[in-house]
Amino acid sequence: MINVAEEMERLHTLARRTQDQIRKPLWKLLTDKMWLAQAWEQIRNNKGSQTPGIDKMTAIEIDLELVHKLADSLKSGTYRPTPVRRVFIPKANGKTRPLGISTIKDRIVQQAIKMLLEPIFEADFCKCSHGFRQGRSTITALRDVSRAYPVISYLIEGDIKGCFDNIPHGGLLELIKKRVADEKVLSLISKFLKAGYLEEWRYHKTYSGVPQGNIVGPLLCNVFLHQFDLFMLRELNANQSQTSQQANARRNPEYRKFETRIAKLRRQLRDGHGDRSIVKEIKELERQRKYVPCYAKNRKHPGKVWYVRYCDDFLVLVAGTKKETEAFKEQIRLKLSNMGLKLSEKKTKITHWSESCDFLGYQIQGKLRRRGVGLRAVFGIPQQSLRQLQKDLEEVSGYYHIRVCPTCLTASGG
Repeated sequence: MINVAEEMERLHTLARRTQDQIRKPLWKLLTDKMWLAQAWEQIRNNKGSQTPGIDKMTAIEIDLELVHKLADSLKSGTYRPTPVRRVFIPKANGKTRPLGISTIKDRIVQQAIKMLLEPIFEADFCKCSHGFRQGRSTITALRDVSRAYPVISYLIEGDIKGCFDNIPHGGLLELIKKRVADEKVLSLISKFLKAGYLEEWRYHKTYSGVPQGNIVGPLLCNVFLHQFDLFMLRELNANQSQTSQQANARRNPEYRKFETRIAKLRRQLRDGHGDRSIVKEIKELERQRKYVPCYAKNRKHPGKVWYVRYCDDFLVLVAGTKKETEAFKEQIRLKLSNMGLKLSEKKTKITHWSESCDFLGYQIQGKLRRRGVGLRAVFGIPQQSLRQLQKDLEEVSGYYHIRVCPTCLTASGG
């Protein structure tokens, strides 16, 4: 009997030690009854487990005996993924997004594949990738955007046209093959990609793309876009950090004078040679220092580009001119084209720091700091989202006879 958590940890440790293929017998793990039982345990309480696929089966009809039979069918080679049921869900802009709903049996196997691949590829993924990863979220992505804002001039709001639907199967499988040597696992992933979909009960083949709504889909999307992350970091030198020597060299001489004077006064206090007048002087110097830029204006940060990605949404922040930003955008377009993807010319915009841009459901705009030293990012909720929030609050509050203030979205007794 295997310990699933320990096996996943071993896979992650092994993947961190080498950049070569993992030659451990992964198929043996994937088809183990304990492995599939753990996969079932992880998805059984999800809200989506009650949504049926094309076989009309839900989580209520699954038991441990059926999971064991699923393991046997995988081992014998008789298991075949079934087509997903395609539905369309509304988007914020009034359009719809296709969503693929797999059968509950397929979801168990997909979760088992995810448990196998995730420890391996998490050892490779970059810090700039935040989507659908443990310990990372929209909040961590927005945090990194905020940290880059003080030094930027322009932003590129990146939008990949139909990313999930256009990921080439061949290119994706080649990337997985670089890390996974087990041919049976690769064959199973390929079968899932080519299973097709049913729309209004008509079967359609899939020649490219990863179904949205598929449990393993976001992970496969991250695996494919990892090459784009590496391009941004290595070719465009994105997210370049400064050394302590570079930071010291950029110091504003006037700011340094304040630091030197404050440090000298604090040493006097530690040595017991000070009095209240020194404490008062330190506080006054610290107050004056707030109005002085830490870095000299003519001494720029060595980095030119900052990059944050959340699954298929990304934001590029540029410390340079608009012409340089346009050049970066063209390089990004060419790279995505070489990967088999297209940059949406309509939705991909170049925005000045003082203008509002959209990212992960927030409107982000640069503002000068209160004391006029540097920039800061201000995050706001779009008006359309606020109106929907107010509508939802009014609906829920109506059940309890509570009146909602239309201007501040706060509730008051009615």
